[in-house]
Amino acid sequence: MRTLLWFVVVLVTAPCYVNAQINLQITKEGGQALPIAIAPLRSADGAGSGDEFAEVLSRDLDLSGYFHVISRGATADSEEGVLAEQINFQNWSALGALALVKGALSSDGNGLVAEVRIFDVAQQKQIGGKRYRGERRELRRMAHRFADEVMLLLTGERGPFDSRIAFVSTRAGGRAKELYVTDLSGRQVTALTHDRSLNLGPSWDPNANMLAYCSYRYGGPYPYLLNVRTGEQTRLSSTVGYSGGRWSPDGSTVAVSLEQDGNSDLFLLTPEGRVVRRLTDDPGIDVSPTWSPDGRRLAFCSSRRGGPQIYVMEVDSGNIRRLTFRGDYNTSPAWSPKGDLIAYTTRSGGFRVMAIPANGGEAREIAAGEDPSWSPDGRYVVLSHRGRLLVARKDGNSVKELTRGGGDDTSPAWSPRLE
Repeated sequence: MRTLLWFVVVLVTAPCYVNAQINLQITKEGGQALPIAIAPLRSADGAGSGDEFAEVLSRDLDLSGYFHVISRGATADSEEGVLAEQINFQNWSALGALALVKGALSSDGNGLVAEVRIFDVAQQKQIGGKRYRGERRELRRMAHRFADEVMLLLTGERGPFDSRIAFVSTRAGGRAKELYVTDLSGRQVTALTHDRSLNLGPSWDPNANMLAYCSYRYGGPYPYLLNVRTGEQTRLSSTVGYSGGRWSPDGSTVAVSLEQDGNSDLFLLTPEGRVVRRLTDDPGIDVSPTWSPDGRRLAFCSSRRGGPQIYVMEVDSGNIRRLTFRGDYNTSPAWSPKGDLIAYTTRSGGFRVMAIPANGGEAREIAAGEDPSWSPDGRYVVLSHRGRLLVARKDGNSVKELTRGGGDDTSPAWSPRLE
């Protein structure tokens, strides 16, 4: 996506940031959620919807699991200003807020300016802020970006909300499975395909412009590429493939599962479809490759020892080791962008998403569901459960619903951060 927003100025000084860390910084996963109030942005000259900005920001921070968002209806004073000296902090404290977000929207020619600040209620000080300028249709993205800034300020790491999630759904009706994309509110859903066929297993390229996936639109299944901006669909290979491809971290190759001599093995292809080399040659079924962040290893699912299990391959040497040993059905691996964990689906009294150290060890349950995909910051996974998409923190302490209704939503793929 072409960049349509840019930061103009940071509205925070270093001394305020240090003071904020002492009182507000969230330092431990699983700790108590921080109460934060989010006031609708004041809007001048019909510049935009301050309610919509607050709604998206509230949704993001609630989804993070780190914040308790105080009802936007419980505003302490809708007429007060947006500067520290104009705010009655005692009223906001009485509502239980420890942090407060306020801001204003204004017109800028054909565009929009959003100036947003976050305050420490107890110290009655501004601790951070941003000014965004862009087109009016980008108001929601401005809110996602500010949610990332709040996460950076109060957790020490930027949030994952300026990104998108692709998924498969039957919401178009009938048995057809089409590709869709949503922002992190789960409310702005757009159909990407209209094939009236089966499209499965989407995966983003490193620039969040292309999706690799598997489609039955002309028989198959065959691996395809989809340009998200133009809608152009290209068959990646004329050989049948049983799972969507996975882009290498540098975008130079795509790992796919193709049928060869009546068996499913892993291959490396260029984005133009040329075979770089064959990765596996085993009588078992090898599917669902996923790359390590450094591009040196691939995790994949294989039946080479009976039931499906997760294996890890050194790409250069071809050496393979088994990663999972518990349970007789482990599939759909996803490598964390931090490189430390591999999430996967296990079947044990229902489907569950687990996370195991990439070098081996004990697996821990994240949530009930299947088909995990990691957020770009490595703190969350999106997964499917009973026809809905859920966002779960990797420690399992927070599981929130992302989508609901309209069809069976499955196979989510979380994009890299947008540029």
